[in-house]
Amino acid sequence: MRNALKKIAVATGVASVAVVLGATQAMAIPATTWTVSPNPAPFTAVSTNTVLSVSGIPLTCPTAGASGSAFSATGNPATVGNITSATFGTTASPCTSALGPVTPVATTTPAWQLVAQDYTSGVTTGYIKNIQAKLTVLTCTFNVTGEVNATYTNSTKKLAVSNSTRQLTVSGATAACAGIVANGAHPTFTGTYSVTGITSIVGS
Repeated sequence: MRNALKKIAVATGVASVAVVLGATQAMAIPATTWTVSPNPAPFTAVSTNTVLSVSGIPLTCPTAGASGSAFSATGNPATVGNITSATFGTTASPCTSALGPVTPVATTTPAWQLVAQDYTSGVTTGYIKNIQAKLTVLTCTFNVTGEVNATYTNSTKKLAVSNSTRQLTVSGATAACAGIVANGAHPTFTGTYSVTGITSIVGS
């Protein structure tokens, strides 16, 4: 009887260890070392589908661009890039809305920062912070500041942005913005940028 109880105890102990080890291996360990290739990596990015939705009204830019420098870093979260220039629309291809032309002017001083948090199978997820821009729609002018979610995929060299968890906020809306957008509103921003200059971002 004692031998049988010992065998049961040993088996139970082994099973418990296996469960613990399995759970440990299944847990994702956040990356703390971020390797950007090349390092540093001056980059440019171009999008043809950026949309800022304000009060349900899409403000669409047929072309948008950004440039800056990416670099290796440690920590989590970790800043792996600075965006020092951002443009939306051109004279030939202006941003538009159902209300009329849209003129966005980005402020990149201080630089918008690309922050890395998670890495899985060639995809880095994180966010972009320090976003500042002034938009004019007809005679309505307002500011947008805050953060957007960002995902960079090594295989496609694409940087995708959205507002799944991060938030932008409207401020400084002029009187002409009544009925269009109000201070404190949270617009959403989406777009996919093709990036040149960054070979890869790898977290470990």
